[in-house]
Amino acid sequence: MGSEDLFRKRKQRASEALNRQTHQRARNKRYLIVCEGTKTEPQYFAELLEDLGIRPQVVRIAPNEGVSPDRVVAHALYLYDEDALGGDAYDTVYCVFDRDTHTTFAAAVQRTRDLSAEGKPLIAITSTPCFEFWLLLHFGYSSMPFHATTKKSVGDRVVSALKTKPGFGKYGKGQKGIYATVKDKLDDALKYADQLRKHGVATSSVNPATDIDQLVLVLQTLSN
Repeated sequence: MGSEDLFRKRKQRASEALNRQTHQRARNKRYLIVCEGTKTEPQYFAELLEDLGIRPQVVRIAPNEGVSPDRVVAHALYLYDEDALGGDAYDTVYCVFDRDTHTTFAAAVQRTRDLSAEGKPLIAITSTPCFEFWLLLHFGYSSMPFHATTKKSVGDRVVSALKTKPGFGKYGKGQKGIYATVKDKLDDALKYADQLRKHGVATSSVNPATDIDQLVLVLQTLSN
């Protein structure tokens, strides 16, 4: 066999491999989750993905850079653009952050909407006051707003309420096993979050609120 024949065969094999990768990519979308929290939220989603059997190649939880909402969105956009330069952009990028007392919250949410309208699929997944309220919903429905006191921030108020629930008496940021602790109550939390969203629309209330349920529902559709 001549060198030209070998070259043609290698080129054909390379082309066939590329076609297989292209077809595989068309069937499998890729998602990115960028969290404001550096411990609790990434740990929760990592445990959720493992339980659902979702591979890291399908859903990536990115390292955090900056804890304010605007920094979360900026980092998510950087990672999206970086991936797009390689010719294989994420299909959706979820920016997970809290309202809390952040002054950049509203601007960050609007930024994701503007970017999405431009064709860069960033979606804000927010919680008011904070992610821990999503955990609270596993134990029952509540539309009672949270407010800071002279001694506790609004986030601390939510954490204090969470610590009264079974399995969370010694709750701390970055605690492992959170998902497993509330897994059997997940359906209730999904139901209550949807109920609260409808209440918020009807009453123009944004405290409390969470969109974590919407991301969880998306991830459940990817389960093996």
